[in-house]
Amino acid sequence: MGICAACSADLPWIGPACRLCARPLAATGRCAACHGQPPPWSRAVAPLAWRFPVDALIGRFKYDGALHLGVLLGRLLAARLASDAAQGRPDGLLPVPLHPKRLGERGFNQAQELARPVAAALRVPLLDDTACARIIATPAQAGLSARQRTRNLEGAFTASSRVAGLRLAVLDDVLTTGSTAQAVAQALLQAGAAGIELWTVARGGTAQDGAKR
Repeated sequence: MGICAACSADLPWIGPACRLCARPLAATGRCAACHGQPPPWSRAVAPLAWRFPVDALIGRFKYDGALHLGVLLGRLLAARLASDAAQGRPDGLLPVPLHPKRLGERGFNQAQELARPVAAALRVPLLDDTACARIIATPAQAGLSARQRTRNLEGAFTASSRVAGLRLAVLDDVLTTGSTAQAVAQALLQAGAAGIELWTVARGGTAQDGAKR
């Protein structure tokens, strides 16, 4: 996996969490917010909390191009998912797409780099931007409120008929407000996807978090 057992044990693993938004709970189930307004997916998996050293690892991977850390983080997520074999496997794994402009600036799609080791470990087909694409280069989400993030992403993604009838897992690096994942999930469902799961490496927005992106 690229990390020793002692270092892995020191990571900020999340225990019981809300099935739909992955926020830590006293016991597995649904949090009050998701009872009242459930998201457009059936399950969210985010095994690690967005605090040191996970925030630093993701920052180096995403903004400094340390792609080997993406492999490590993807393997950690895959190990968590592999331990939950009772859930079954989706028909395809979709990394959250980047707009071509942002992709050109960064040089890689961090979600796609994370998804490669996950897809390989779980033997799930990895989909590309012919299945779902980002068609609007929206401003960065950092610093926006949840409502502003949702408005910022209206119409930003489109999905093709390739996804019709498929059960898909959408993969991203960090789950905070969930606005990006919701925009992708809605585009997939409108194109006929049979169901959506959300897989991310880390969960932000918890009381224990340090500085967030």
